Amino acid sequence: MKSPKSQNLSSFKKRKLTPVLSAVLLVSGGAALAQSTPQGEAARDLPAVRVVAQEIKPPFESSLTGDALDARRFGRNDTASLLEGTPGLSFYFGGGVSSLPVINGLGDDRLKITVDGMSITSACPNHMNPALSYLDPAALGALNVYAGIVPVSQGGDSIGGAIAATSRPPVFAEPGQGVLTTGSFSAFARSNGDAKGVSLQTSVATENFSLGYTGNTAESDNYEDGKGKEVGASRYKVRNNELDFAARSGTDLYTLSVGWQDIPVQGFPNQAMDMTANNSLSINAAYKGQFDWGALETRAYRQHVEHKMDILREKGGEMPMDTDAVDLGYSIVATLPWSEGNTVRLGHEFHRYTLDDWWPPLNDSFMGPHDFWNIRDGKRDRLAVFAELDSKLSEKLSTLVGLRLEQVRMDTGDVQGYHTAADGSYNSGADSYADSTYKTDADEFNAKNHKRKDLNWDLTAAARYVQSEAATYDVGVSRKTRSPNLHERYTWSNEAMMAGLMNNWFGDLNSYVGDLDLKPEVAYTVKAGADWHDAARRDWQLALSPFYTYVKDYINVEANTDANPYNMSMLTGRQSLRFINEDAVLYGLDLSASKYLGRAGGDWTTRASLSYVRGKTTDGDNLYNIMPLNSRLALDHALGAWTQTLEAVLVDAKDRVSEVRAEQETDGYGLLNYRTRYKLTKAVRVDAGVDNLLNKQYDLPLGGLEYASADMMAGVAPVPVRAMGRSVNVGVTVDF
Repeated sequence: MKSPKSQNLSSFKKRKLTPVLSAVLLVSGGAALAQSTPQGEAARDLPAVRVVAQEIKPPFESSLTGDALDARRFGRNDTASLLEGTPGLSFYFGGGVSSLPVINGLGDDRLKITVDGMSITSACPNHMNPALSYLDPAALGALNVYAGIVPVSQGGDSIGGAIAATSRPPVFAEPGQGVLTTGSFSAFARSNGDAKGVSLQTSVATENFSLGYTGNTAESDNYEDGKGKEVGASRYKVRNNELDFAARSGTDLYTLSVGWQDIPVQGFPNQAMDMTANNSLSINAAYKGQFDWGALETRAYRQHVEHKMDILREKGGEMPMDTDAVDLGYSIVATLPWSEGNTVRLGHEFHRYTLDDWWPPLNDSFMGPHDFWNIRDGKRDRLAVFAELDSKLSEKLSTLVGLRLEQVRMDTGDVQGYHTAADGSYNSGADSYADSTYKTDADEFNAKNHKRKDLNWDLTAAARYVQSEAATYDVGVSRKTRSPNLHERYTWSNEAMMAGLMNNWFGDLNSYVGDLDLKPEVAYTVKAGADWHDAARRDWQLALSPFYTYVKDYINVEANTDANPYNMSMLTGRQSLRFINEDAVLYGLDLSASKYLGRAGGDWTTRASLSYVRGKTTDGDNLYNIMPLNSRLALDHALGAWTQTLEAVLVDAKDRVSEVRAEQETDGYGLLNYRTRYKLTKAVRVDAGVDNLLNKQYDLPLGGLEYASADMMAGVAPVPVRAMGRSVNVGVTVDF
């Protein structure tokens, strides 16, 4: 029987080494080094070399905006990757537009990521469609990162940090200017993978009304590693569109955005599955206004996603999987002065996420004749209120204190496998495959109460002390909470050869089973920061930030010992795992520095950054997917309209790996990248560069394992995902 959700999809379509030691020495020698931008922009690709003045950010917040953001857009389709080089950030490898950012060792669902104020959930058991994949770099106006210590107004249901992505603001004509028309067109090409893409942004506006459109299309074939060998299932094609309406009257601003995305293919080398369709439609309405008592900001949004997975031809096989999901929510935030030097923020938020995750049957196969229901009628509601006090206690000392209360309700319907013993739809001879594989597990799950309710609370307290024009110090403590996601709680089948492997957003090719009784994760974080610089913030800077996080009830895994006879993996070295709670600790240090070297045929600046994080459970095992010690060293040059950067990326060997997940080690490596930009006119600029200039062959530390590298019949275990080799990139942007 065909699922009604399958009919919905068709109707929807209609409408990165031991050389790190040298980096440590260079950065540690650091009083001589510094940087002309805040810590969060320490490793931007083509920075403005001379900065006359710099806005002071709140504690542990950094922003990517303006020229620094524009320089990074070139040749990128993955919005998350724009944050590469930011101290403390790393990325889980995914598809071409779907990498998952990590802040100080905590990533994916452990981060609060919003797009234009919308909370968007990865509506996929492999997390192939994360929030930032829905906003193309061409449409991006700013990326704000809150590392570890997060204001409660920006947090909720997360323990690692927060990233807020916002689109370009609406454009209005000046009084008396009449109708204002603006726009920008850009195109790029990349040699590795024969990647190419174009984007268009345009707007028509009067003094009070604005209509804008942003669209892009990009595609790539499978890329090649440093030895010229193809990495299968790394190709992709993506199309994004967004219409923006805005109106203003006095201090009131009204906006309405409608966005839609079509991804007909996106390969995932570290998954058994690949994306064969991702269609989304979002509506986002917001209001901002100023009143005598303060400011008000409200928002309401809805995003519907219909997502399909299967196995691309270069992997072989066939197994369709469908997902239908909706994110729906609203927020109300009021900001008002309380007393001299004190500002209060009060807020209320609601977010509902609904999910159907089913796998259509294949005729004449053990995968049938019924739909396999992985999550059926899944629902996850979050209701939150918060209060935040921002105080300036003196000219040198300011504080931020906030409390957030949140209720999370979850539920799901009954499930079934592809077949049941009761209807005799499948029987594999002497053993009833149907009975032992699916029916027992489904009956056990269906007999339980699926409703769960968590009452969570977050607390953040941070302070900034500006000792002088040349020294600023930050300190913060926080308690943050995250409830399990639907797949962590509700995936039910112990059949590991297929069903368990399909529920894997980690890229390790293990099989995963949920636990209805998982507890929320609670993280206690202490973080400090010091920023030394010249008074004008244009000659040198040295910034460091140590941190420590203890996570109670960290959601980790243990070996799944269920008696199901099919509780085994067909992939050598892989196993079935079950989600559990156990305690964990993470600690480390982020450091950045730069120094303006002077003028000789242009302005020269040197920059450096270094990040280290250690993550382990209290029982002694290492946490999975922790980025090893890594550093970036850069030399920037600017002469008139010409800027260029030569950058070295140094990553230590990854030898602290998770035993329970049989995580594989990777060697250290060093890369050279070169980028340049020339502004032909005020409106026309040309970008070019070479990534991995020396064509280094290396494996990705956070890349997981290549599914296609395993040979099930010969007992060959999978190997780590190979990184991209040399790529020559060119692009042009025309503003009009």
